[in-house]
Amino acid sequence: MTRRSITLIAASHLLVILLGVLLARQTAATGANNPASDDSLARKAPSGTSARDASRPPRAIRSSKKWNGSEFARAWKAMPDAKLTTGQRLEAQRELLRQWAAVDLAAAIDAALGEAWDTDGRDFGGNGPLLGIFSEAFAENPQESWDLIASKRFGIASGILRRVWIQAAGEKDPRILAARIGDLSWRDRQLALNVCEMNVYGSAQGGMRDPVFKILAGLPEDVVTTEQLLAFAASPEGTLEDPVAMREEILRLGSGDERLAKVKAMLFGLAIASKSPEEIAKEIQAMPAAIGEEVLWAAFKDGSNPETVLGTMDLLIDEGAWSKVEQAETVGQLQDIARNGGAESVADWALTMPVRKETTELFHRSVEMYLRDNMDAAREWMTAIPSGVWRDRAFAEYSQQALNAHNDPAASRWALDQIGDPAFKSEATSWRSQWEKRSGWKPN
Repeated sequence: MTRRSITLIAASHLLVILLGVLLARQTAATGANNPASDDSLARKAPSGTSARDASRPPRAIRSSKKWNGSEFARAWKAMPDAKLTTGQRLEAQRELLRQWAAVDLAAAIDAALGEAWDTDGRDFGGNGPLLGIFSEAFAENPQESWDLIASKRFGIASGILRRVWIQAAGEKDPRILAARIGDLSWRDRQLALNVCEMNVYGSAQGGMRDPVFKILAGLPEDVVTTEQLLAFAASPEGTLEDPVAMREEILRLGSGDERLAKVKAMLFGLAIASKSPEEIAKEIQAMPAAIGEEVLWAAFKDGSNPETVLGTMDLLIDEGAWSKVEQAETVGQLQDIARNGGAESVADWALTMPVRKETTELFHRSVEMYLRDNMDAAREWMTAIPSGVWRDRAFAEYSQQALNAHNDPAASRWALDQIGDPAFKSEATSWRSQWEKRSGWKPN
């Protein structure tokens, strides 16, 4: 046993003794106000004993493990009487709450919520220094504690308690947490999924992945997306060794298993992400469009070679996967390439995209790094673009980069003057007007 362990055990024992002393003091004070009580009679000073001796607690203090709820409540009320540092008081409070929660969870939570959350500089996370102590009670009785939190008895604090419950239930049994994800708000669902994922792969939770996957797969798409299911799905065997067999397995899944087929398709896409776009295109032949789209999307997001990533995005565009094209992950993947020396390649690629509402924002984000970091060379690059939407938008983005990255209103004005579409030129000029207001710039 380490010295730290011995120290913690000794501190815990001292805290239990302190709690007993606090209860004795509180009981003595109660007895003083009620001379007829049994406690008062028990603590009455014998003949020849000083008042100071009589105020001391009895030598034999009943273990706090045998206390009832009212005894914990009295000890909690007596806590301010103890002369402790902030750190000592917090440790004593946390120990008392931990034991109290096993006897009366609701009362212990009420007491904790009524306490000011000052600390001695330690980081207790978003739960404050006291509420996290209920993890043990929540894990021991996940259903009872869930019902208590869901009753909204604790008002706005229910949200904090719910997050404590999510962590505790997930560590205890991720199946319990998975079954409750449908009852959580969208704000808490991702946290719950992260906790489930972390614990299904933990050494103490062996064999949990499949049952958790089954629970989550039974939830609607708007609660747990097919993409979120991917983290809990078993990787298909023989994916790389026999892609034909894998395709056949996906195709064998009937219409009732469409969601599972999409999950397997994404796993397949991850497995073939290192292949060339031409090879990936062959792999999705004969697959339904929706399934092939998931293969391409997974391969695109997991790709690392710039040519493969851009080529796979071309395949998604060819498939008309516009909902994928306009997602934030698409922008992030392309900007990763740009940041790592491929800014010009990404900008050149952006010019090949069809002009659609789903590709407009992607175009701006694809060319911004090249324009920002190559202000002189970019002028020649833009003037070579054929007249049309992308040429105008390239000049508009150049204007924005000249202002926001280089504080160069003259370069911005030059770019705006090159825009051919009068309506869009007016819109791009309004973007400049916003910069002028923010910066306080005035023309000479």
